[in-house]
Amino acid sequence: MVVFTDSLDYADQATGSVVGNWGEPVAHQRAGIRQLCDAIYGTLAIRESILAAESGWDYLFLVESASQSHYDLLIELSRREIRLPDGVLCLAGSGERFHGFKGREWSAPAGNIYLAVHLAPHQPFEHVATCFTVLAAVSVLDAVDGIPGLEGTAQIKWVNDILIDGAKVAGVLAYTQSEAAAITDVVLGIGLNVATIPSVAPTPFVPRVGALQAVVPDPANCSISLVFRRLVDALGRNYRALREGGQAALLDRYRQRSLVIGREIALCSEDSGTNPDVLAVGRVEALSDDLELMMEGHDRHFSIGRVVLDPEH
Repeated sequence: MVVFTDSLDYADQATGSVVGNWGEPVAHQRAGIRQLCDAIYGTLAIRESILAAESGWDYLFLVESASQSHYDLLIELSRREIRLPDGVLCLAGSGERFHGFKGREWSAPAGNIYLAVHLAPHQPFEHVATCFTVLAAVSVLDAVDGIPGLEGTAQIKWVNDILIDGAKVAGVLAYTQSEAAAITDVVLGIGLNVATIPSVAPTPFVPRVGALQAVVPDPANCSISLVFRRLVDALGRNYRALREGGQAALLDRYRQRSLVIGREIALCSEDSGTNPDVLAVGRVEALSDDLELMMEGHDRHFSIGRVVLDPEH
């Protein structure tokens, strides 16, 4: 995998095992990669090297402090019909103007993982609106499960938050672009708190935030580089499974680790502030194949909204 960086110190922290020497960038001359280098680094001096990585990842862009969201940047380039290759990773050490689901503010202090991924499958998928959200969420679970002492602790709060012991440690985003029946571009966004607990005001939807190193028995098993490697390995493995028809198995794993199935919730409107506008209250019986909430006492399925767990009546 070709690696670019604007900071050798951050590159060492993020990867831990760069192979070969850092040199002048050469691979950025390739189609699509030059535009991405320009968009990410601007006029900054960058270096290039090679990182041993699992098959499927061709490029890694490392930025110590990003001035914009790489998730948004990859979407913008895709919409401009700049053909980015399959298997592009963009990792930031911290950043500004980052956001979560539905554009909600996302705090991005140093010490965590802020990953944007570009995929170019060029094939059709069932349940396109949700299958890549499932891919990203399950891959985060796999990465956390690979940390000694945290196996099985992470769960999914509908639809895209990852919690441990009631505290949000990660969130995922997914965007797709199609041509005819085929998905041509996919952009995933993953924010995962590893070492730093962001300062975030509590809300009914996110009462607490946390970080992996705050709950792991031995923080030495939970460095940025180790978690990053586990995460990209899981993403690559699950992406291959998805492309080979493994969507049902990924969805089953999402359901198995759901925090809402069998639980009493309040579903509120997307624009709810500190005083939530409640759309429905009840026990979640199941999730549909499109991740719709199927709630006891309600004939309709719910595909949008924000969840409050165990609401007070």
